[in-house]
Amino acid sequence: MKRLRFFSIPYLAWMLIFIAVPTLILIMLAFSDYSLYYPSRFEITWVNFQIFSQSYMSKAIIYSFGLSIITTLICFVIGYPVAYYLANLPEKTRKIWLALLIVPLWANMLLRIFAWEKIFTPLSIFTDLSGLSLDLLGTNTGIVIGMVGMYLPFMIFPLFSVLERMDYSLVEAAKDLGATDLNVFFKVIFPMSLGGIVSGVIMTMLPAMTSFVLPARIGLGRINLIGNIIESKFMKEVMGSGGLSINVGSLISLMLMLFSVISFVIITRFDKEGETLI
Repeated sequence: MKRLRFFSIPYLAWMLIFIAVPTLILIMLAFSDYSLYYPSRFEITWVNFQIFSQSYMSKAIIYSFGLSIITTLICFVIGYPVAYYLANLPEKTRKIWLALLIVPLWANMLLRIFAWEKIFTPLSIFTDLSGLSLDLLGTNTGIVIGMVGMYLPFMIFPLFSVLERMDYSLVEAAKDLGATDLNVFFKVIFPMSLGGIVSGVIMTMLPAMTSFVLPARIGLGRINLIGNIIESKFMKEVMGSGGLSINVGSLISLMLMLFSVISFVIITRFDKEGETLI
């Protein structure tokens, strides 16, 4: 094993350059007035935290949590039956359906968002095919539908991973003992799939909450989420306006990173073997 440690050096160097160093820069910017573009001053300050007292930031946080929770619930309601159905299919058929779920993820995310944007316009190919006219751009409904379409696989795969490995002899035993289908689900299947549920919820909710391209395009910029606030702060600094914008953006990014780490810890508590991590 000691001889194999040599092969981990490129990986450690990659982590140092592209993870550790940028994280340290974020921390430095978040707690100071230092500017990457005008490095003439450096002073530790807490003034960046004032962003959380701004009404537009509070509104963005509320919208982010609200829309991401709704998206996650819809993905769970759709994803659990789909994952259970896939887990009980014959292996050859299962591979075909899994491939159909994976292939759309190979397409660029921006292209998929643009596709949803075109569908949600009043005159689109969807209107030509179905005769129905959708006008969902700039609405919460359009954003939620787009998020469900984007992040549904992140709910299905962790659930499928757990349900596929589940010992179904326990289900048969419960039925032999007189348990109804409803009791079998809530007392056997659901508790055994809890690790996949937690992983699916977190892996769906996090990207939905931090998304910025999707609400910017489908929401027409009318609905700002946390990701949109971060993007606007960094773009203001790039354009040479906004004062401590990049510092504020770094602080918000740091808070999201902390939330992500806590979420990952929660996943490892429920899934110690890492079966549901994709």
